[in-house]
Amino acid sequence: MTLSKSDRTAEEFKAAARRVFARQGYTATKVTDITTEAGRAAGGIYRYFPSKAAVLKALADDFLQARHHRVAGTAGHGHTMTTEQDVRDHVQAYWRSYREYLPEMIAIQEAAASDPEFAVIQRRVRANDVAIWRVHIKELRAHLGQPVGESAVLAQMVVGLLESYCYTTFQPGTGRPRGNVSTLTAFVYGGITR
Repeated sequence: MTLSKSDRTAEEFKAAARRVFARQGYTATKVTDITTEAGRAAGGIYRYFPSKAAVLKALADDFLQARHHRVAGTAGHGHTMTTEQDVRDHVQAYWRSYREYLPEMIAIQEAAASDPEFAVIQRRVRANDVAIWRVHIKELRAHLGQPVGESAVLAQMVVGLLESYCYTTFQPGTGRPRGNVSTLTAFVYGGITR
């Protein structure tokens, strides 16, 4: 699909914002930092985004859409969860998308501390993740002949674990993580199927 010049420019601003957010954080970033990074005039961004928050919101929307496609694409076979491999596929999709969209994830978390709109976005992301995991946990436990009544609380635990672990693991200066998807999968699968 070929983008229009206007769409390309908006994408350039988003890409520049990602780089700046990754380098100096959301809170410390000014709109002029983004325009400078994009190599554009200071006022040019306002044709596409009325504020720094609007750029982050667009990046958050891109992230959510990409992550959904990654999970569905990874799971492939109807997006189900009935085996440990299915759990691994979902953990790995979460891990990869968090790593790929780390600037957005950190920026959303920073923005949520002071901006009610981003607090809502952060809660929406988490609620969406919990809802997906709840359905899958219920499906997996039913498949294994286990009670499904704890699916909601287990989903909250899984999402909390994944979110927190990915956030701390991918912080700058923490080194390159190795073997963590296997460890996370074993931990999550064991917790779900106990």
